[in-house]
Amino acid sequence: MEDIQERMVARLRHLGIKVNGIEEDDRCVLPMDGPLPLLPQRVVGIGGTAGMVHPSTGCMIARTLAAAPVVANSIVEYLGPIHGLLGDELSSRVWKDLWPIEGRRQREFCFGMDVLLKLDLQATRRFFDALFDLEPRYLLGFRSSRLILPELVQFGLSLFSHTSNTSRLEIMSKGSLPLVNMVSNLLQEKH
Repeated sequence: MEDIQERMVARLRHLGIKVNGIEEDDRCVLPMDGPLPLLPQRVVGIGGTAGMVHPSTGCMIARTLAAAPVVANSIVEYLGPIHGLLGDELSSRVWKDLWPIEGRRQREFCFGMDVLLKLDLQATRRFFDALFDLEPRYLLGFRSSRLILPELVQFGLSLFSHTSNTSRLEIMSKGSLPLVNMVSNLLQEKH
């Protein structure tokens, strides 16, 4: 936290902003772009412990609320008389229902945070101007993790087309390696 505080103070000083006083000091940590849990594992998580934090936005409420009935129904089904699973086998099945192949592919697509962190202030502003200029179906679908892989590709192309030439160059120069890694991971993904 001290590192973040120091960077904020340096940025304010650089921008010529004088702080007259601090009303309140709020500290929180958003676990953005963390890895998916190592699977299989016996403990079934939900929310941040299940890797549901959106890798690019830090949001997880929509994804967690959508996942709650999936987890509950899976537990009921696999504990029930038809399957009667316990322990590792039960948790493995629940994890697979929680993170099906399409969900893992969708999450893999969201490689944006590492690119955003490389942008300077002006480039970040240009990026978000283009992002918030997108059609609502793309923006809301992306933020709520409801876009499937083909829609995510359309989202990415739409975002790229809405950016300035300067932003396109910044995205291409800073996002090429993450894009190659994402495509490689998608090609290696197993059901």
